[in-house]
Amino acid sequence: MKIVGIGICGKDESKRYMRKTLEEFKRLCDHTVIATNFATDEDKAMIDEFGFEHYEDNRTWGIEQPNIKTDLLTYVGKYNPDWIVALDMDEVFPPEFTRQEADRLASTYGEIAWYFLIVNLYNDTEHFAHDKGIQRFWNIRFYKYLPQYGLQFQRKALHCGLGPPIAYKYGWYAPYYVEHYGLMNKEDREKKAQRYKQFDPNKKYKGGEYYADLERDVRVFKFDRQKLLQQLKEAKDCQPRKKPLSLDKMINE
Repeated sequence: MKIVGIGICGKDESKRYMRKTLEEFKRLCDHTVIATNFATDEDKAMIDEFGFEHYEDNRTWGIEQPNIKTDLLTYVGKYNPDWIVALDMDEVFPPEFTRQEADRLASTYGEIAWYFLIVNLYNDTEHFAHDKGIQRFWNIRFYKYLPQYGLQFQRKALHCGLGPPIAYKYGWYAPYYVEHYGLMNKEDREKKAQRYKQFDPNKKYKGGEYYADLERDVRVFKFDRQKLLQQLKEAKDCQPRKKPLSLDKMINE
């Protein structure tokens, strides 16, 4: 099985958390392609350090995001991937999610995509946010490459996800989480809030609670990684489907 990693590198990601994410691609994927979006020479040098392929796509992120992602997913088709690992440049899996585990999820009968619990680290690496808007939520990060069902991302300028709609519609829940570093520091939260005000002033693409939480102090909890993994392993939502997914049948119904 061939797993291809994909991600978008914005400006100065190498000064933040990108190395952690690139290390995830290195240990999980057979090939990785990064689309750079106004990235610096230092950003590109770090991608080169890992031996990953990259190309420039400098369209405006807050307007052309779904097209940037669609074109990246289309581009990697030439490598004939079986599955895709998609991460933002500030995300990591737990070390327990190994290549062997990725292979196991990919071979689970009928499944074509996997949701992971997104844990927003807050103020430091030992606490996470959990409130009305910024909270733990599920999102697709690993999915089968199915160009026959469409590669176009949801046509939303913001918050269009990391996979095409078919992955979100038919995905199942993996017993693993993803650590998100992008909201950990207050400065980063403030910058993101300003960016959303610029590109989504009317809160068209995300609920107002999420945006409001970027600018206030929210409730935080101690992040016990092993406890969370055990909870996910035992969670009802993470158990195998009672009826295996029959994709063609479901689409044609």
